Amino acid sequence: MSAQFRDPWEAVTLPATRDQAVPIWQLTERFAQRLDGLGRQTWAQVAERAARLEIEREQRMEAVERQREEAGGLDNIHLQDSSAGRLRPRYRHIVVDEAQDLQPGHWKMLRAMVRRDRNDIFLVGDTHQRIYSSQVTLGSLGVNIRGRSSKLSLSYRTTRQILGSALGVLSGEAFDDLDGNEENLAGYRSVLSGGLPALHQHVGWEAEREGIAELIAGWDDIPLEQIGVCVPTNVMVTETANTLQQFSIRATEIGPDGPRGDEGVHIGTMFRFKGLEYQRMIIAGASQGLVPRSDILRLRSADALRHRKEMQRARSLLFVAATRARDSLDIFWHGTPSQFLQPLLSTA
Repeated sequence: MSAQFRDPWEAVTLPATRDQAVPIWQLTERFAQRLDGLGRQTWAQVAERAARLEIEREQRMEAVERQREEAGGLDNIHLQDSSAGRLRPRYRHIVVDEAQDLQPGHWKMLRAMVRRDRNDIFLVGDTHQRIYSSQVTLGSLGVNIRGRSSKLSLSYRTTRQILGSALGVLSGEAFDDLDGNEENLAGYRSVLSGGLPALHQHVGWEAEREGIAELIAGWDDIPLEQIGVCVPTNVMVTETANTLQQFSIRATEIGPDGPRGDEGVHIGTMFRFKGLEYQRMIIAGASQGLVPRSDILRLRSADALRHRKEMQRARSLLFVAATRARDSLDIFWHGTPSQFLQPLLSTA
């Protein structure tokens, strides 16, 4: 048996016996009641409620059309006097970027906001860059892409050496195509050429930070703002920024709304670098137990399904970080290197 845990609206399948399912649902109910009492909603709740409103609106429009057809094309004057008679689809076309990160509620809302037609929704996405828990099958949500998709295979951002190394991070993992089939990056290539990613091993985190500072100090040919440093945790962001300042290197942290200052090296967690690009990119703290996290590794024996999904997401996160680089990529770690780096280490 399996139970579905909601956030409280987003469903995640968890292995559970009948006895285990009951307390899960009770906890879910208490969580939802607590949110209601606080007058708050999760992002998943907001998406689902917005979707429900749009679906109800679409259903009212469909009811008007059915009555018009039954009346031989004549409008019902009473319906026309009400808001239902004046409703129209909100959009003729919708363009969706970063489609791999949308949740079911988002898709249901978008489906209801545009008139169903051949070219109603145009979406761009790459499931290899999915860094949030949002796996969906679009066909089940009314978004039909089967047989209508095309694959972009040329990268204009980074060099083929960096791209090849980033693809190595994904090796051994299967990814879906947003419609229940397997996707791959066969034929994905770059027209740019440059050096191979540089690998830097250190004995500890402090030594690693100092190594990063020494490397950046030698880069006097580009603005500091064209250098990005990404690390696994928020604490490591602050510690890295402090070390750079000790070396008289200006640094600014990347927050939820982007860099918090106009000057200095940009430092943030891997999540913060989604959608950004830098001339030179540094990935730091790429150690086993940090990338992937130790709690993910422990899931292997406790929850195999969740372990697989979390490992896939961790790979995608490192892939996103590596492909932010335009000209050069440097990867630092201390202790044991991440298992995701093995393809790179074997060719070094």
